[in-house]
Amino acid sequence: MEKKGDLFNQLAIISDLLEKSNVESINQTIILELSREEFVRVYKLTQLKAKKSLEVPKTSFNIKIGGVNIIFSMSNA
Repeated sequence: MEKKGDLFNQLAIISDLLEKSNVESINQTIILELSREEFVRVYKLTQLKAKKSLEVPKTSFNIKIGGVNIIFSMSNA
């Protein structure tokens, strides 16, 4: 299945849905485990959006959208 759309718009929609869900949570965290190639691609997208140029992290990085923390982790497989 072809994947379309801007990653950050999609994550913002997911974050909004989680924040409005009918559950009282203490913490709202999403963990996405990615292949090395996808991890680097997503990190570069994040850097473009933030208009910063930093070295690619070794194992994980996170962003916060609204009250939802999204962790991108590199898979060991």
